[in-house]
Amino acid sequence: MQVLDAPDSAINAAISKLALEPADSWWSQSANNSIAGRLLKHTKDLFSAASGLSPFGTILQRIAYLLVIGLFVAIALPQFAEDKEGLGLIALCGFAFWFIGYLLGGTEERQSLAVDIPVWLFLAANLISAASSHYPVPSLRGLAKLLIYITSYFLFTAVLRKAPQRRVQILSLLVVIAFGVSLYGLYQYKIGVAPLATWEDPTVEVKGTRIFSTLLNPNLLAGYLIPIAPVAISLGALFWQQNKKLLSLGAFIAAATIAISIVLTGSRAGYLALFACGGAVAVIAFAKIWVQKPKARIPILIAAVVVPLLLGLALHFVPTFDQRVSSIFAGREHSSNAFRINVWQSSLRMLKDNWWLGIGVGNQAFRLAYGLYMRSGFDALGTYCVPLEIAVETGIGGLIIFGALLASVFAKGHLAFWQNEDITSRWLAAGACAGIIGMMAQGLWDTVFYRPQVHFIFWLLIAVVVSCRPQPDLRER
Repeated sequence: MQVLDAPDSAINAAISKLALEPADSWWSQSANNSIAGRLLKHTKDLFSAASGLSPFGTILQRIAYLLVIGLFVAIALPQFAEDKEGLGLIALCGFAFWFIGYLLGGTEERQSLAVDIPVWLFLAANLISAASSHYPVPSLRGLAKLLIYITSYFLFTAVLRKAPQRRVQILSLLVVIAFGVSLYGLYQYKIGVAPLATWEDPTVEVKGTRIFSTLLNPNLLAGYLIPIAPVAISLGALFWQQNKKLLSLGAFIAAATIAISIVLTGSRAGYLALFACGGAVAVIAFAKIWVQKPKARIPILIAAVVVPLLLGLALHFVPTFDQRVSSIFAGREHSSNAFRINVWQSSLRMLKDNWWLGIGVGNQAFRLAYGLYMRSGFDALGTYCVPLEIAVETGIGGLIIFGALLASVFAKGHLAFWQNEDITSRWLAAGACAGIIGMMAQGLWDTVFYRPQVHFIFWLLIAVVVSCRPQPDLRER
């Protein structure tokens, strides 16, 4: 398989710098030569010197991978819909098993890459914010949650980096589980399941069925399914190229079912995110065909116009869909819009007063600070906008670092798609990037991004992109 010719090699050279790949060797050496790195190596050498422990270490690392699988099974179960501590415990146990296995001389190792730098810096920004917060105890609780998520990133990259088949396995499992969750949601729509809370504005909308499946909240269900839909499409494309037609068909059916379920959640932020990740998938597919098959460029342009029109026409026949979409542009006439606008305005006032270091980490610190700025009757657990939430909690510096992390990951995804010889890494990176785009699009209007059912998937997709793009000079280390 030859490497795809990139649209512009000069641009790819700049993108490589954006992905921080020229700094990979320096960062790896710096990490290994640091005090922590030397201490870690010395500790590992001590344990490895003991006879017979290496096989046990490998077993522990394999158990860690099984715990990662268990984590993504558990996040879809109704028992864990509100059990954040249980999910966090599974993730921490997975990391502990892998790390202990590493110290005992297990066969798996994790190579430090420069893309880890913005991850560490983001953690540092949150540490500084928590240390300087007027609400230290609630902020430390929020910091503990973030630490679990970032720890999961290092766990995911450790178990996926040198095992391409694991990337396919874990993402396929994610799609299969999401397909089952979606089917249960479709069943709820068929029987007209009653809402668990008031999710519509009865003054401007006709009451309709909003599915929530096993996650007990339609917005959370949409946030869970959004990143998985493009992953299912990428798996379908991968299986098709591998001549696994039945698996490819199954993946595309799962993607369609998941997309329909997202529509039936009635989540308006979910609609916007679905359009965003759908557009990302279309751009990736069109770009590949455009470069590889110049004769197909005219049909591509026609499809770029016709397909969205057909999809829009089909969605027109979904009951209450038009009302939900039009309510996005209703301004303050819709109670949900009015609520968000008031929260955004209050949050911007918070940011204006705390733009340098933020107010502290987590929703508990936010609620305490928000009470000083909120309009009466508009209490909130968060800003309902992820970039604004990050800026309020960690200051402008934290927001810039988070943006740098996303830019680096997308740059790695671009290079993985255009330059990798391995078609598996190419398509998985594409699907993961499209999923992250969908999550960020929903995050502009909602904050289910911080729920573990969504946040663990975010760090998994980051890890998939990173593991799909190893640096050549580090592969043999």
